[in-house]
Amino acid sequence: MDKGAAARRQSVHDNFLAKFKGIGSEKLSADQFAQIWENYDTNDSGFIDKEGLDKFFRDYLGTMTRDVTDEMVEDLKSCYLGAYDEAKDGRFHVTELAEILPTDQNFLLIFRKNENITDSRGLLKLWRKYDTNKSGYIEAGQLKFFIRDLLKEKPVEDAKLDEYVEATLTICDKNGDGRLGLKEMARLLNIKRETNFLIQFDEKVKNMTEKEKRKHINKVFQHYASEDSDELEGARLDAFISDLMVTDDQSDAHMDMQQLENTKRSILTFFDKDGDGKIDMEELAMCLGVYKGL
Repeated sequence: MDKGAAARRQSVHDNFLAKFKGIGSEKLSADQFAQIWENYDTNDSGFIDKEGLDKFFRDYLGTMTRDVTDEMVEDLKSCYLGAYDEAKDGRFHVTELAEILPTDQNFLLIFRKNENITDSRGLLKLWRKYDTNKSGYIEAGQLKFFIRDLLKEKPVEDAKLDEYVEATLTICDKNGDGRLGLKEMARLLNIKRETNFLIQFDEKVKNMTEKEKRKHINKVFQHYASEDSDELEGARLDAFISDLMVTDDQSDAHMDMQQLENTKRSILTFFDKDGDGKIDMEELAMCLGVYKGL
């Protein structure tokens, strides 16, 4: 028996997409889309990367023809990445996959980047709003409020909100505990490492004079502080600490909330000289001096 033909028949038999009729043409429900995402996010990264993309495009072609070759898979993958991979990182985010698979548009609004939530400052502000019981997690009921508020201009029925919550958890809740941690919420909002202001800071200060460093420290402070405050506190202090503790060799863009709280207590113990639970400019400079070697 031709081994290639046998492999093709096996790939058709195991084709995950074959269970969804009209794939690529008929609109998927939130639950169906979440099932597909979970199947092809093979390493639980919050993206469909190389291995998952190979499986997806092999199955996608398999819904059209039994004779799928490696060359066909590579050609189609290259074509779709060129057309829909907006970040040009060789992988798909939820909204990028949805360009190929028509999906409930209200559901997809959950994953589209809110222009006010692009980095840790927006994330931690939002976190404090919805983590109402300060558990360190966004639980299913709180996630429902978040989704309801997000869709306020396109209100949906309560049962549909429950469906959206379940589908969102399927996609983002990687440890299966029925709630979102800080890292998982960052993935939901598609907040990337590159938005970490202190990573940019590290690159810029390498060859600066002391005077230039001092000027740049002021820029760091202004980035995290609110316009009417000369101290970091609340969600803005959390954002600074979250960014501060992410080093270049870490894959995740954020700590979990418990790590953040523990780190904040340590930083306040060492650098909050007046004990007010806030960080002013001088205290921030000392903190950066210890953690960034300035």
